[in-house]
Amino acid sequence: MSNGAVQDENTDPNNLIGRPSEYTSRASFDVAGGDPNGDRYTTDRGGVIEVFPDAATAKARAEYIQTQLNANPVLGTEYDYLTGSVLVRITGKVKPSVAGKFQAAVAGLAA
Repeated sequence: MSNGAVQDENTDPNNLIGRPSEYTSRASFDVAGGDPNGDRYTTDRGGVIEVFPDAATAKARAEYIQTQLNANPVLGTEYDYLTGSVLVRITGKVKPSVAGKFQAAVAGLAA
């Protein structure tokens, strides 16, 4: 994980930060296997961390993303890991072994 970038309402590619029932903060980062030339503020380069007001809203966001990706395979895939009100999103372009390290780290946060 490298090259972290915190988003604000001017750099959020989804225009959701701070809006009702959406994330309150967001940061993106590069992961080996992501696209180094991808958009700096999306999962393209590796991953994104989104923080929500509560766990239910984070879970709803993860479910929404997976529903959209499953319905539109051309959008690609991603790994989504939840802990409380935090959603960690990793591009599906990274190897499963790399994504598994994020899964373990997120699970460790819940312990």
